[in-house]
Amino acid sequence: MMFKLSNIFIAAAAAMLIFTGRASAVADNDVDACNGSNDYDVGHDCAFQQSQGSKSCQTNSCGVLICVPN
Repeated sequence: MMFKLSNIFIAAAAAMLIFTGRASAVADNDVDACNGSNDYDVGHDCAFQQSQGSKSCQTNSCGVLICVPN
């Protein structure tokens, strides 16, 4: 019985750590919000640490994909 409880506790703790890490993974800036590991295209929703409100990925005048207000 104790073995089963310890396995359940370990699995629950691991799941909490995994989900907590994913939820806090917000890009540092407007460029990283659409590039890097996100690999978004024009029109995808995006967010970064200092952003507020609804944003989407758009190409700027230099051809760089950035996160801008809708």
